[in-house]
Amino acid sequence: MAAFTNKRLHRSRSRRNRLRGVGLGTPCFKSLRNIVYWIENPCSKFYATHTKVSDVKSRGHRPGNVQLSPLKRRLFIFITFIFPVLLVAGLEMGLLIFNYGQDVSLFTKETIAGRTFCIMNPDVKWRYFHNVPFSPNTSPDYFEVPKPAGTFRIFCLGGSTTVGFPYGFIGSFSTFLRDRLKRLFPEKNVEVINLGMTATNSYTVHDIASELVNYEPDLFCVYDGHNEFYGALGIASRESVGSARWMTRVYLHLVHFRTFLLLRNAYGAVASVFKEQGYGEPAGTMMERLARGRYIEYRSDEYNTALTNFKANLNELRSLCIDTGIYLLVASQVCNLRDQSPFVSQNITGWTQAQRLKFHLTYNRGIAHLLNGMPDSALREFDAANVLDPLRADVHFQRARCLDSLMRKEEARQEYEKARDYDMLRFRTSSDFNNVIREMDDGRHVFFVDMERKFRSNSPDSLIGNNLILEHLHPNARGYFLMAKEFSWAMHLNGLLADRNTWNERDNLDDDILWSERPLTELDTLCARRRTDILTSGWPFRSDTRPLQYPPAPDTLEAIAADMVSGEMTWEQGHVAAATFFEQRGQLDKTEKEYKALINQIPLNVSAYLLLGRLYMRAGMNMEAAEILFTSTRIEETFFANRALGILALEPKDAISFFEKALTLGTATNEMTETGFLLADAYHRDGRPDRAIDNLHQVLQWTPGYVPAQRLLSQIKSRKQ
Repeated sequence: MAAFTNKRLHRSRSRRNRLRGVGLGTPCFKSLRNIVYWIENPCSKFYATHTKVSDVKSRGHRPGNVQLSPLKRRLFIFITFIFPVLLVAGLEMGLLIFNYGQDVSLFTKETIAGRTFCIMNPDVKWRYFHNVPFSPNTSPDYFEVPKPAGTFRIFCLGGSTTVGFPYGFIGSFSTFLRDRLKRLFPEKNVEVINLGMTATNSYTVHDIASELVNYEPDLFCVYDGHNEFYGALGIASRESVGSARWMTRVYLHLVHFRTFLLLRNAYGAVASVFKEQGYGEPAGTMMERLARGRYIEYRSDEYNTALTNFKANLNELRSLCIDTGIYLLVASQVCNLRDQSPFVSQNITGWTQAQRLKFHLTYNRGIAHLLNGMPDSALREFDAANVLDPLRADVHFQRARCLDSLMRKEEARQEYEKARDYDMLRFRTSSDFNNVIREMDDGRHVFFVDMERKFRSNSPDSLIGNNLILEHLHPNARGYFLMAKEFSWAMHLNGLLADRNTWNERDNLDDDILWSERPLTELDTLCARRRTDILTSGWPFRSDTRPLQYPPAPDTLEAIAADMVSGEMTWEQGHVAAATFFEQRGQLDKTEKEYKALINQIPLNVSAYLLLGRLYMRAGMNMEAAEILFTSTRIEETFFANRALGILALEPKDAISFFEKALTLGTATNEMTETGFLLADAYHRDGRPDRAIDNLHQVLQWTPGYVPAQRLLSQIKSRKQ
């Protein structure tokens, strides 16, 4: 063995000697020599490449043992570290130049009537959703940057309830809040901007809020907590990046770089190749695709980790608001306690067959007694079952039903809450999470909004159920209305937007009147019913996951709703179609409501104002027509509005100004001809015949032989003679 090692060492030395010998001056041998030196001692690469061999020999050093000076060593280390940074920076610039990937900016810019507005970017979803295909609806709310003077700007943050599911943004608490505040303070410019996104949680709320600081907010209204486990980046979600909070925070920073998106997409492509044959993502609703099969025991490690992360996210949000002087309203989470049984109950492992049999016999006897109208006997059986397994959610729910029937309402409420808390399918926020939200209140910048108390006070026997909740947690329209009222009341109590004395003077609205003026239409209600039916037709509400089959739409309005729910028609297109449908049937009130809904949700789109103005003019409602058309001119000057306002004007002088403006906006010859004639007639009625004649000559140049102009011109000339 020793002989063999010596031979290898001898060959290595001979190779180096040959390189040092004949041909050292040849460029080929120089390069080869430097490569060998680098291989033998990588740290001397820089030195060996830039130092003569004669210099090295004169210093008595072997080329493989070159010692770098401190300056050169620091330079070499700097180059070693800066090179990959420059490489990544170059790649990032290249990806930006070629527009690779999605722009995950929070807002995009749109120009409307010469003004630039920010609107939520639909592609912001790519920050949070990558593994599960999803296209959430994004807010239609616009706002200006910088903020106009005197504006009070409110951003609403949260998940699907904040979005207003199943109604959409028009049924959300943000819409009801905006309308309420405008009625209370008509002289103030109040902006309520909804940035909710379905299937997201406190990670998204904090991520978005940290950017909103740059957009001059005065107040955040946060309704969030139901999606902590299964929402995007949640600990049990198929969109999770791990349970460690720091890892998720790092991910949310990196996702803004195109290089990271490239790596993420490459990883996804490679991973898809190695998926097992037949493997695929769960089908069904978004909640099913994110959560199916992922159950969390009460107070388990996963449960506690999610609770800790939730608390940390809210604490950082509170610190952000305190540091920047932004007020924060954060509300407790509401769900259906009385009419929604637990989805998944815990099964204790380690039981013997006899123990299992005893539990099920006891539980089934309780069910039988309850069905036979004997809640006392049923309660005794369920009490016995609870002793056997105190964490069974279904047992607590049945105990609550018994207590409810026995008119022991407060005890029933406590049992309903335990049934929710012990439900292993964690779509409904447990008491622990609501307690964390309650602890956020600091009495100065952060205020707790007791939404549970508000819903209990408006529910029979103070038990929240189907009276205000559509399925397991989304409010109905009246529930969203109450949410807005409670957020408004929190602003009142804490002197936000106005001082408390002003609030006391103003906050006396008649809720019945405000409710009757809600922007929700019959079409929105039909869409909400369909979305709720789809949601509750499969898992976890039913074990049968077959898609819901609707019969053919019985009328045009149902067909429009079906197209909107399926995505074949946008919300705006649907309401225009519904307005046309009602107008054809002569239903003026419903047509008007559809156009008002469009104005409410898209106030910067002038089209709905013009359509409503035209409707009023056809109905002979001239005062209403003039009001809505004049409002439209504040958004955008249009030919139609100015021409119509000229026709509706009572005084010729007013008509003249509108017709002159219309002429500057008209393009078609027939428009110019008719409007020019109307302007000439207004000059004639105003006692200015010369101006009328000039305009009539112009009209006849545009349209020679135009009979009304010829007649009026002849009439004016005959009077002058």
